[in-house]
Amino acid sequence: MAFKDEIITGVNMILSVDGEALGSSSTCSVEINRNTRDVGSKDTGIWDAFAAGTMNWSMSSENFVNFSGTNGFRQMLQAMKKGDLVDVACEYDEDKEGINTYKLSGKALITSLPLTAPRGETMTFTISFQGSGELLVADSAEDAV
Repeated sequence: MAFKDEIITGVNMILSVDGEALGSSSTCSVEINRNTRDVGSKDTGIWDAFAAGTMNWSMSSENFVNFSGTNGFRQMLQAMKKGDLVDVACEYDEDKEGINTYKLSGKALITSLPLTAPRGETMTFTISFQGSGELLVADSAEDAV
């Protein structure tokens, strides 16, 4: 089966940690980068020249605070303090039926966990993950072709 040919809203894209959705998230993002290597020489004259270098990735999520919720601030703080790699995934499920899915996943360290409590507003926390190793891609619509 293939994805619908339409602009996608973010509601069905969820960030999970160790297989469980991050509690009360309002946004999630994935950043994928390619570093470059300088290969300029006298032959390139005044122009810089570059070749593809290593790649890296990170994920982040903004979340509402619920101290008794699953995979919330308390649990993420404990995981960050341990300093171990966690399994993270940002997965889009088109119909919430597990048929048309697109998943980016890998192992990562929790690198940032700011907690914000504005006067008269909802408490939030942001969590940032730095990928360690390859970012894996699973595309069920592509797999079905």
